[in-house]
Amino acid sequence: MAQGMLRSGHVLRFTFYKIYLTMGEFMAALYDPLIAPLDPMGVRKWREWVVGAARGRVLELGVGTGLNLPHYRVADSVAAIDPDDASLRRAFSRLNGNRARVALYRASAEELPFAAEAFDAVVDTLVFCSIPNPERALREVCRVLRPGGTFRVVEHVRLRNRILAGAQDVITPVWKEIAGGCHLNRDTLAMIERAGFRVRAVRRHIGGLFIGIDAIK
Repeated sequence: MAQGMLRSGHVLRFTFYKIYLTMGEFMAALYDPLIAPLDPMGVRKWREWVVGAARGRVLELGVGTGLNLPHYRVADSVAAIDPDDASLRRAFSRLNGNRARVALYRASAEELPFAAEAFDAVVDTLVFCSIPNPERALREVCRVLRPGGTFRVVEHVRLRNRILAGAQDVITPVWKEIAGGCHLNRDTLAMIERAGFRVRAVRRHIGGLFIGIDAIK
């Protein structure tokens, strides 16, 4: 009986793992078509602003399906991380001529597998909304970024309008369950400032729903 129960447990775990993989592939396949309509609203230009000027040794958080990879121009090397295998496989297909200088890693932003002060620049686009522990991730960014290094991001954030921000608060508990942990109401700018970064510039897009942050350690 015990042996039969053990087999049954293995089947259940294997079935769950297959479902997990299928959902991961589904979300990775869905991401690009969902984000494409935002390109005419400026998302493509924001990506260029975030990564196009990144120099030296660059770390990209949440590379996802690799939409930022074609925009690197002057970086010496890029280490790009993401916790999702399905997304990384799609990112790999976008490397093309960048394979010599871009390395992909399966890792989370809260536990970066790199030495202290290993990078000259850290970048991300639309990532901190879905990191489970953003404060811990920012501590890790601070650890791996050299003194004077740059931290440039574009994120969607909590709106300054109290009524709209309240709506974000109401929607977020449901939204994060169906959108891969995405929080609509995070004040990412305030978190970056509290983490000790010096913010040099803030660009607001679409009424402040999206912001670009240029900071330095």
